[in-house]
Amino acid sequence: MDREEFEKTVISAIESVPDEFRKKIYNLDFVIDEHNIISHEDSKSGKSGKITLALYQGVPLTKRAGARPVFPDKITIYKKAIESVSRNDSEVKKTIKRVVLHELGHYFGLGENKLRVLGY
Repeated sequence: MDREEFEKTVISAIESVPDEFRKKIYNLDFVIDEHNIISHEDSKSGKSGKITLALYQGVPLTKRAGARPVFPDKITIYKKAIESVSRNDSEVKKTIKRVVLHELGHYFGLGENKLRVLGY
């Protein structure tokens, strides 16, 4: 998938978030990294090789003490990684939507276990 279509798909995924949540998103940047594939070690099994599809960096809303941060939180979407786990453009689009919602879940303070239960 070319960069422009990938970016449009990310924007569409963000726009699909219900207004009640989207209105609460403040000072958050989305970045598309086209080249990197980052692997990490599974802390439970000690096995490496899991691919990071996206990464939320910041302070979740539930951890803030009322002050608004000066620097934006950031969600990085790894294009090459998403494409590497998808068989076709249709799967890329589904994965992007799931990944965007997953990372926004972290922004709103949800942990990995809760996101898995919710299907993200």
